[in-house]
Amino acid sequence: MDNVQWKWEGLYQKAFLETDAVNLPTRINDAERAIAARTTELRTSADGEMEWRAIEDAISGLSILKREVKTPIGISAVARLPISNS
Repeated sequence: MDNVQWKWEGLYQKAFLETDAVNLPTRINDAERAIAARTTELRTSADGEMEWRAIEDAISGLSILKREVKTPIGISAVARLPISNS
């Protein structure tokens, strides 16, 4: 996870790579909070178009993870989306 471009991205990767279903909701929450904090910062900046796209992708990925948490079958690593390094 040394190759993260933005601080929130590390927490997103931790959520996406979490294999313990018990820890997954906390990882998702941590990533969502970090993304929310960063979007607040970006609103006052003229830059960040590439980061905004990465945030949109991350939010989409986290919503998929949240659905997996609610699925009684469990988490299937095969069905996960790839982590974006955009």
